[in-house]
Parts: sequence; C-alpha cells; structure tokens
Amino acid sequence: MKDKLRVVMTVLLTAALVLMVGGFWFFVAKQAETEMAQEEASAIEAMYIEYGGRGDKYVFVQQGTDLLFYGEIPSGQLYDESDRKLSEDKLVTGDILKIYGDGIMTKSYPGQYPGITRMKRIHMGYPEDAEQYDELLEGLTGKTLYSKEEGIMKPDME
Repeated sequence: MKDKLRVVMTVLLTAALVLMVGGFWFFVAKQAETEMAQEEASAIEAMYIEYGGRGDKYVFVQQGTDLLFYGEIPSGQLYDESDRKLSEDKLVTGDILKIYGDGIMTKSYPGQYPGITRMKRIHMGYPEDAEQYDELLEGLTGKTLYSKEEGIMKPDME
C-alpha cells in the first residue's frame, strides 16, 4: 500500500512539475511575442544618405514624414533583406532601412536617435533616389547631394 501511495505521489508531483514548466515556457513565449510585436510597431523606415567628401558621413530621412535625423549604426546589428549580417560599407545612398530601437528621438535639428538597437535593409536603393531630399540636405549642408547633370556629388562638407 505504501508503495502504491509513493508511486501515485511521484506521478502527481511529476505531472505538477511538468505543468509548471510548461506554463512557464508558455508565458515566456507569449512575452517574447508581445515584445517582438511592440518592437515591430515602433520600428521606423528611413532612407540612408551618405554625404561628405569621402562619403564618410550619413543621415537618415524617415519615410512618410521626411524627418531628417542622425543615428549610429549599431555594431554587428545590421542585416540585409534575408536577415544575414551586413557590413556598414555595403550600404549605399538610397537604401531603405527598418530601424529598431527605443523610439526616443531628440528635439534637435536634425534629430538624433541615440536608442537604435538594430537595423535591417528592406530595399536596396540608388543615389538618385535621394534626389527628392535635396532641399532637406541643402538646409543641413548648404549643398545638394544629387544633380541630374552630374549625378551623385560628394563635396567635402567638413
């Protein structure tokens, strides 16, 4: 009788433990799903635009709002369209990036986005695509980025 009671108690305790572990993992999965949804909802799409004599400076222009801002590309957190790691030197003016972060932008002009956590290129662009933002860049640098006659221009804007 004691052996049967011991077996029943062991089975019940094991079942309770399995239910607790399963519930924990269910909760963790739901939490991760919620966090991913929040991250996706707060992500912004922006065009990457290089400027400077050596193309060593860059800004972003948020799509839809034309908000010009600076942001640092996080080390090791840049991905291509297939979610493979991408090196910063593979970006070209006109690329559209999805930018993930805390969503907090400074109230300066141009804005600054210090809380960027990762970026994903969602569309490969061309320098000509940035022509639409010449007025914005002219206000920032005093010079245009693109000219139909000369193509992409990279004047030294130091």
